[in-house]
Amino acid sequence: MVQLSALLLLLRVVYLLWLTPYGLAPDEAQYLSWLQNNDLSFLTKPPLTTWAMGLSIWLLGETLLGVKLFALLGQIAVPLLGAALAREAAAAIYKQHAGWWAFGLLTTLPLVAAGGLIMAPDALLLPLWLAGLLVLIRAIDVPPTRALCWRRWVLLGGIIGLAGLAKYTAVFFFPLLLVFMLWQQPNWLRKPQPYGAGLIALAMQAPVIYWNITNDFAGIKHLLWQAESDNRHGGLSSLADFIGSQALVLGPVGLVVLGAGWLWASKQYKQVPPRIALLLVFTLPIFALFLGQSLTGKVQANWPLLATVPGLVLGALWLAQVKLNRLSAGLLALGLLLNMDLSAALYNTTLLRPLLPLKTDPTKDLLGWAEMGQLFGLLLQRLENPLVLGVRYQTIAPLAFHTTPKIDWFYWNAEGRRAVDYDDWQWPNSLPNRPVVLVKESPDFPIHVTELFTDCRPWHSLGTEYKGEVVRRLYTWVCWGYRAQ
Repeated sequence: MVQLSALLLLLRVVYLLWLTPYGLAPDEAQYLSWLQNNDLSFLTKPPLTTWAMGLSIWLLGETLLGVKLFALLGQIAVPLLGAALAREAAAAIYKQHAGWWAFGLLTTLPLVAAGGLIMAPDALLLPLWLAGLLVLIRAIDVPPTRALCWRRWVLLGGIIGLAGLAKYTAVFFFPLLLVFMLWQQPNWLRKPQPYGAGLIALAMQAPVIYWNITNDFAGIKHLLWQAESDNRHGGLSSLADFIGSQALVLGPVGLVVLGAGWLWASKQYKQVPPRIALLLVFTLPIFALFLGQSLTGKVQANWPLLATVPGLVLGALWLAQVKLNRLSAGLLALGLLLNMDLSAALYNTTLLRPLLPLKTDPTKDLLGWAEMGQLFGLLLQRLENPLVLGVRYQTIAPLAFHTTPKIDWFYWNAEGRRAVDYDDWQWPNSLPNRPVVLVKESPDFPIHVTELFTDCRPWHSLGTEYKGEVVRRLYTWVCWGYRAQ
């Protein structure tokens, strides 16, 4: 497995250096840009993703590989950690080849393939979560002196502490651990080690806690806002959308194996081995939570990954002990092949363009940025020392990364969109003395921009194509006469 994973990593590095048609995703570019105003935490996410990007670009430069390095490493780590989890859990059912089932399922998973394309919090959260489960599962069914050695629990606290710095959903870990201990390991409740691990993980959240306290709990409020119900989503249609999104990111075979694994483990409720019970406790409640939330609001496809990816390890255990007839084995092989095709297609969706129009392409936000950055850089040379103004972070963040030479830019929420970190950034002091180029991906001029300047005039529109199809268009205006706000 390790050799195969190393080969896959090498192929993905080659792809990223020379073959990829993609640039940075808007959110990915946003996380990177936060390094310009680096802080203990940020409005929409904890800081680990941005800090990891800072380390990787220090090592490899501000390149695609430099930005995405930890996403590639996480993409390799997930199947390996899943296989190790399956092997540990399989000791309870004496089916050691479960590790290969887990490795195959997770290596071909479209969700994992997508994770290697974008450096996002999930790229760090998921392998850390799996590593925490691996440390924990190895404490089960061993002598107490080994199960409760402090080194194991300090390591667990550190891993989950890092996961919490990647994404707030890591908060699920210790409440689920408490449920598991109440059900399967009540003797651990009387020992200090689990509580010590929790305190270590909590202590590592000090930067995020301090930042929230000093910023009116802005990060927590943003998280609660995301969890709120809304009038545009909810009901059976949103539930169907949620199930459909899981079928896409897991593949049809992944969704079936996931459900079969949960059903198999749940049927053993009274005699379920503790190691299998651990995977059940740490997956099914999280999925049920997001399933219920889909009835009241929109749930993004990646939100339940802490349930679905370890849940597929349960599915691998089920596959390892079930007797497959010729038909079911053929369907499973066909499903894995379909997952491989879906995963491979993500790396160049233009091959599917006859079946997949651009507006429904899941990778459309990554296309055309490198070419647009070159064109925009040439355009800016016509002005003397310009500033660039963006009114959508989804435009200005990737454009700023890909434009050569680097640009001076700032952001203004002129259209009343939801708050982002840029709202609190200081605007350039030189703003009154420089021409400002407003950029948008739509031709409608944001009327509130006239509050800032005495004059704004349309300038140029730019377009980039890929395989004969326009994939990115940019509209510009030049503004003068800044009016201090």
